[in-house]
Amino acid sequence: MSPRLSVLIPTFGDAHTLALTLAALCRQTLDPALFEVVVVNDGSDPAPYAELTGAAYPFAFRFDSLPENRGRSAARNRAVALAAGELVCFLDSDVLAEPRLLERHLAFHDGRDGPVVLIGKRYEGDWAVLAAALDGAPLTHELAGPRHEDFRFRVPGRDESPQEWLAGAPWVFALTNNVSLPRQTVLDAGGFDEAYGTRWGFEDTDLALRVHRVLGDAAFGYDPLAAGFHVPAVRDLANLQQDYGVNLELFRDRHRCLDAELVDLPAPTEVTRKIRHYRQALAACAEHGVGRLAEVWPVLGAEFGGRAVLWQAFGTDEVPLGERAVTHDHGRPLSDSNLHLLGTWSPYPDGAFEAVVSVDVWRLYEQRELSRLLRLGLRQAGEVVLVYMHGPAVKALPADLPVLTGPDFFASLLRRRYPQTRTEHFGEITLFRITA
Repeated sequence: MSPRLSVLIPTFGDAHTLALTLAALCRQTLDPALFEVVVVNDGSDPAPYAELTGAAYPFAFRFDSLPENRGRSAARNRAVALAAGELVCFLDSDVLAEPRLLERHLAFHDGRDGPVVLIGKRYEGDWAVLAAALDGAPLTHELAGPRHEDFRFRVPGRDESPQEWLAGAPWVFALTNNVSLPRQTVLDAGGFDEAYGTRWGFEDTDLALRVHRVLGDAAFGYDPLAAGFHVPAVRDLANLQQDYGVNLELFRDRHRCLDAELVDLPAPTEVTRKIRHYRQALAACAEHGVGRLAEVWPVLGAEFGGRAVLWQAFGTDEVPLGERAVTHDHGRPLSDSNLHLLGTWSPYPDGAFEAVVSVDVWRLYEQRELSRLLRLGLRQAGEVVLVYMHGPAVKALPADLPVLTGPDFFASLLRRRYPQTRTEHFGEITLFRITA
């Protein structure tokens, strides 16, 4: 009988933790005939794995090695190719499964029509958890306390109402240390992007975002009882941070969208909150006519028309910007010259523009994003111009959307950070002209 579920594990030089991971899988409540375990060694010395590959397991087991170290994406893609199950569950080689983990994953998929994705929990293990694992004890939920909580799910009501915090961007939580989905869904999405190489981070987030674009929010679920424990480790955090930065830049450049732009170091719950917030803010601007470039073109057109300017506004196709302009206009279709970004990240190089101009939309930015918009804009151009309109459009925005309404006080804040800031008034229009 072919297994229903394939557990796929990449490994690199960590036979000692893989031994604990396999031991935990031997204690699963799921019938071992229903699952297999596929381990792919990412080019490390195979000798330390000899005892594990020669052992007997209650489930079907296969071990394969890549000829060289190519990274987790390549190892996982090889494991997907070898998998016999219709469903795949990705685990890391240092995640020790709670006895019901695989049972919970399979039950989730059996209870739904069509392809779905289940996100499990990964407790952060400590020395007590490691001691229990080394003693051969089952690692159950009773071992977990507040200090072990998965960093992704430290939100009130996380286990009672997951759809509330998954909404809008569940893919942010779908890390491959404990997640399952149909094998065909992985293949249809193109598998893992091997351009992330041997560096740490984002190869799984990249796949999850691509899957989400096809399946949508409703296909993603969370089960706190499908849990594992992360084996504590000694890590080179400086190198990991460097890897993170390189792969984050690659991730953003691959996708060039607001969602990818907002992924950063904060916990995933903060990332998804920001994604929901800015989607709401941009939709409200479009609905109420906030940030219409045509309304300020009589003031800006003579100076900036035809120049190499990055425009952040709505209705940018209603005025003669010129061929050298590029836009962040969320009301127009996406194109190479019109990216749906906030301007806190950009694929354009430093010095690419003569000016960056944002019309009113910036007034709905939170502190972190506004600061980044200014910092990046001043790298890309000699000047950032923030346009503030005093008309009725902003007043019509929903009350739950905080919007900047104190231009004089804001001017003081700007000058404290950028002393060269100039303020210009044209009736109902105020320009904040910022230079480095």
